[in-house]
Amino acid sequence: MTARDLALYAAGRRDGLRQAADAALIAALMLELQDDASAIRQQAAIAALHGLAEGLKAEAQDSAKPKEAA
Repeated sequence: MTARDLALYAAGRRDGLRQAADAALIAALMLELQDDASAIRQQAAIAALHGLAEGLKAEAQDSAKPKEAA
């Protein structure tokens, strides 16, 4: 695998992680807009989706940094 291949793979991975984070935030927003959004289960799901989105964004940022050679 060439350096270019690895760079393309990393860019695709970053984009995929960002898209997954956006999807989690959209799902959280949909739950927030429902009539029963104040229910404990809904609040837990919303918090979990926000946490997932933040974790995915952090992973996308970490994958953008070049790794040190082992």
